[in-house]
This record gives sequence, C-alpha cells and structure tokens, in this order.
Amino acid sequence: MNACVNTVGSTVSRSAQPVHRLQGIRFPGRDYRLPAFYMVTMTTLGRKRLFATCANDKSTLNADGWLVYELWHRMASDYPLIETSTLVIMPDHLHGLVRVKERMEKPVGVPLRAFKSQVTSALRKRFGDPERKIWTPGYHDLAVWRRGALSAYIRYMMDNPRRYCLKKANPNLFSRVNGLRHPRLPEGETWSGYGNLFLLDKPEIRALKVSRTIEPNRLDALRKDCLDWVRGMNGVIVSPFISPGEKELARAALDAGGSVILIKPDGFDRYFKPRGRYFDLCRQGRLLILACRPPSPAAVALSRDMCLAMNRWCAAMAGDAFG
Repeated sequence: MNACVNTVGSTVSRSAQPVHRLQGIRFPGRDYRLPAFYMVTMTTLGRKRLFATCANDKSTLNADGWLVYELWHRMASDYPLIETSTLVIMPDHLHGLVRVKERMEKPVGVPLRAFKSQVTSALRKRFGDPERKIWTPGYHDLAVWRRGALSAYIRYMMDNPRRYCLKKANPNLFSRVNGLRHPRLPEGETWSGYGNLFLLDKPEIRALKVSRTIEPNRLDALRKDCLDWVRGMNGVIVSPFISPGEKELARAALDAGGSVILIKPDGFDRYFKPRGRYFDLCRQGRLLILACRPPSPAAVALSRDMCLAMNRWCAAMAGDAFG
C-alpha cells in the first residue's frame, strides 16, 4: 500500500479491466453480491472534521484518520472476496474504491457497514465515550461501468483533498447565492450566482458577442482588442460563451489573466459545483456564473430567443461591448 500526505491509497489491482452490466445508483434491482467496482462515499455526522486537517492545500491525517485507513484495508482480510484499493480521507468524509472480485454470499454493504461499526467502536474506546457518534447513517455508492471511467474516478478522488482544502480556505468563492440583487443585474429576473460576486463591482465590464460566421481576420482583430483591454484595464468579460469565437476569446482572455462572468441558460441544481478549469478559476476569484432560470433535469436545447435574451442581459450588465 502506498500512503502520502494529502491522499491515502493503494494501487488498484487490474484497474484496466472493464466493468460490465452495472445499473444506476442504488437501484432496487441491483445484485450487490456480483463482481463490480464501487466508489463509496461516507461522511461524518454533522460534517465534523474528525480525521484530518487542511494545510497548504493538502489534507493531513491525524491519529483517527490513520485508524480509519487501517480498518478500511482490514476489510479485505475479513472479507477475502472484496479488494480495497484507492482510499482518500478528508477531514469530514472519505472516498474509497471497493472491488467485489467474485460473487459474494452477502451484499457488499455488509462489509462496508462492518467497517463503519469498527471505526465507531474503536473511537469510542479511544475517547472513553460509549455514546460517541462518528458517521452519518448510510453511505453513497457509485458503480463504475463505462470503459475508462474507473481511472477518471480515481483521478477525481485523488484530487479531492486539494479541492476540499481550497474551498474551505476560500468559502466565499465557492458559494451560491439565490435571489441575488445588484445594480448591474437586469430587473424582472430572479438571479442566482456562484463564484466571485465582487466581479459585478468591477468598474470595467464588457460584453462579448461573436457571430458564428465571423471572418478569421475580424476574429483576429477582435482577439487583439479584447486582450489589450484585459491586460490594460484588468476588466471582466461577460458572455454566455456559446459560439466558437466566444469560447476561443474567453480562453485567450483567461490565459492572459482576465476574469469572466458566464451566463447560464438554466439554473443551478442542488449538487452543482464547478469542475476542471472552472474550479481553479473560482479559487482564483476570476469566475462568476449567473443564472436566472430554474435548473433543468436534462441538457437545455438553446433556442434563438434564449440566446438573444442572454445577449441582452450581458449588454445590460456591461458598459461597452466587443463584437
């Protein structure tokens, strides 16, 4: 097994093997005794930070965290038909990968519940508190079934301590505000925002609108104008960033150190959180995402009316425009 400061884990055996015919999350018809990979998430009761501390964007385990680590990997000894591999422990939750190698007599939930009970018993004994509560009831599992998905989930898990610690260190940059009001926001809409709300207070905000049919020489001139303005004024670009030209200029502006306000065509669902580059932009305070529509359970098909509306809202927020 391999342990490091900000994550704790071991190499996943045979991770390249595909996982077949797994259903969705917690479907009643799933047979949890069958061979599969599961990414498991467990949280502490009340999200108490029991297992680690954050420092320098890393999660460092304390003695209780190392106890959790040891008991997690003991599951494979107690239940030989499962394999414990990658484990990432943060102050108030953990992500672990469990592989059921062969069909089990009992569901994989049995060893997982036993693990939680062992942690609780050990910590009650350590602190001399027979009523001590450690875990939120239950756990969340995600069956990995698509080819290539396993390595993607492992990368997500391993990067989780960094994201967690950054969010805790910069809570205002990773929060959603509903019913948002600001002089720059067009009236008659119910706005919500995620990210750095102070970008709305920047004196220099310009809207970006680029036609899909823009000529290459015109796009080059627009890019130069945009980058000169970003570098000289430290301004903010607002746009839905829909057309290829808008996306290209947004990337260039961000690479040059600029900030953006992104208009979403639909709202934020309950579990919304920025990923990839959006996460790092939030950490740097260079991103604000705005929406004034309810969240949609499926991808929103952009209508012409919605595109026109978003461009109107951007123009209303900005004192000037590119494009």
